[in-house]
Amino acid sequence: MTRATSTGRARRLPPRDPKGGRPTQEIAALLGVHILDVALEQFIAHGVEGASMEGIAIAASVSKRTLYSRFGSKTALLVAAVEHGIAHHLRPIASTIPAGSTRDKLFHVGRKILDASLKREVIGLDSLINWIADHESEAGQAKPSMGAKAGIAIIQSILEQAHRNDGSDSSVDLSFLAAFLFDAFVTSPRQRILLRHELENTSRAKSDYLERTMNLIARGMPFLDEDCSG
Repeated sequence: MTRATSTGRARRLPPRDPKGGRPTQEIAALLGVHILDVALEQFIAHGVEGASMEGIAIAASVSKRTLYSRFGSKTALLVAAVEHGIAHHLRPIASTIPAGSTRDKLFHVGRKILDASLKREVIGLDSLINWIADHESEAGQAKPSMGAKAGIAIIQSILEQAHRNDGSDSSVDLSFLAAFLFDAFVTSPRQRILLRHELENTSRAKSDYLERTMNLIARGMPFLDEDCSG
């Protein structure tokens, strides 16, 4: 029996080995994904404080011992679940960047990340990401690069490819530029849509906004229009 999770995927508990014993690597991996799907759903539904390891274990049909043996703590499980949820939306974007100019690639990625950031389940991740940021000492070394940082990394990879291919000025701070472009393509229009209600959440409105933004930025960055299909 299956049902949809907050990531939109069907959730099925991996089958147990009828002979008992340790699960195969494949089943163990499927169980890990299943636990993270359920944990993310629980954290979004109940909040970090409201969700419990016991409740997550019951919802996932596993033991608390399994949760602690895999993740160590509720905070570590939260971090893993949030990173899992972000990767679910960003991995397809990073793996389907089209050929063409740097401008085309950045426009495509910016639009895809903006669209993903406006999905209900991604909006539900915001409070969890903010909690982790506010409790950095608890997250410790388990804190992943997530939220905006994950999207910035995709943009930076495009910029790095462009500079490798055309020998552009190596003094350009690509990390700063990637963060700047992410804010221009994603953070600003998302705030205009969700908080300030100045931009419609329609395909035409978002494309027009990003096109105007790209035109403005490209005036000072001619390399954006150069082909980097290689």
